[in-house]
Amino acid sequence: MAYIGSKPADKVLTASDITDGIVSNAKLAQDIISADTALGAEPADTDEFLVSDAGTLKRMDYSYIKAANTPAWKTSGNATSVANSTATKLTINTEQFDTDNKVASNKVTPGEGKFQVNIEIHAADNTDTHVFQIRFYKNGGWYQGAQMINRESNDVTMSLIIISDSDDYWEVFCQQQTGSTINVNISEFSGFKLIGV
Repeated sequence: MAYIGSKPADKVLTASDITDGIVSNAKLAQDIISADTALGAEPADTDEFLVSDAGTLKRMDYSYIKAANTPAWKTSGNATSVANSTATKLTINTEQFDTDNKVASNKVTPGEGKFQVNIEIHAADNTDTHVFQIRFYKNGGWYQGAQMINRESNDVTMSLIIISDSDDYWEVFCQQQTGSTINVNISEFSGFKLIGV
């Protein structure tokens, strides 16, 4: 700035020296949050929000606040030979989907939360007039079961809501009393995390 005579003394710029609205978005650095650009889709997990944590302004990833019914999975398995009156773990070897890689080694390790679980097993051999049972195992022990007795069906289904800890694991067993060995497969073992409960 040009001047006549002595240079004026330096003066600190204050808020009152700037007219309201004079600084536009174009004048701001790119790391300034200005809301100048609209987000036209669901935020990515690493997109950030500003929150006040007891008066301290912090940024937080969307992944911490989004609602999602995951982990979720849907699996099935080939036939397993099940001896009479012997609880036998069934094979899981096909995944229709497994959102968080929770299915491995014929078991599910869902993590912490409340889950809706659905199971259907099928006997390749005729089980008419015999006991044929699903056994849902949690952490290596029988947790809940469903069975058919004296029905003309080779399928048994069950659904349950279960609370899981971070280190829990689940398996599907079958027990049958036909008097002989039969082949049984998992038609479906699926589940998803419940939210808002």
